[in-house]
Amino acid sequence: MGDTVDAIVLSGISQFMPHGKSEKAILSTVHDRVAEAIEAQDVRALGSIGNGLLGVAQVSGIAFAEYLYTVEANWDKFKQRDSFWSWGEDTFGKDKVTLERQHRVWSMFVSGDVPKEYVDMFKTMPIRVLIPIANMWNQGYEVTDLQWKKLSNAPDPSTVGKIIREIKNKPEKQGSLNIEWNREAKELTGWMNGKPHTIYLTYDEKDEVVVKMLARLFSDGKALEK
Repeated sequence: MGDTVDAIVLSGISQFMPHGKSEKAILSTVHDRVAEAIEAQDVRALGSIGNGLLGVAQVSGIAFAEYLYTVEANWDKFKQRDSFWSWGEDTFGKDKVTLERQHRVWSMFVSGDVPKEYVDMFKTMPIRVLIPIANMWNQGYEVTDLQWKKLSNAPDPSTVGKIIREIKNKPEKQGSLNIEWNREAKELTGWMNGKPHTIYLTYDEKDEVVVKMLARLFSDGKALEK
């Protein structure tokens, strides 16, 4: 068990972190290995442990996105009363918006819109960087091969954000729906083929529950706030 745990801690894994006793064993091993490295004043070992932990976190984020996509696609086979998203909220303690954001990342990968030669590059990026890219993709923006290449080679989140803003200055795909949320005017406008379709909302801005409801509705990246 010790050798297996050490390998996981020091080199990262390409699967989910185990749950329960194994998970506790890993945490205990991390504590012990860090203590040993400090005692030995071994900076190289400390760096190796830290990089291994970062690798585990990064890989597990991508793996969880694939997991959500795969289970959701097969959910009907389980004949459950609850929807997949309700089950996910109860099981993982995460709200639907958060789960959908991660699910959307893998949906983007398998959509065929991302050139195959860049998908593997994207899989090396942190999930928090991939989510804005997937949100942009979900909104229907036209992305060229060169722009996908730039995104996949972006060195940091700031660069990713800059490229996304450049892409959003271009017109959307024909037939795609782009939604804008105007908080001050309390308007929700859907644009399709250059034509606006507007919904006017009436609510009390001082009602905290209403504010939370709006945040839940419009925080998943599907609506661009003006």
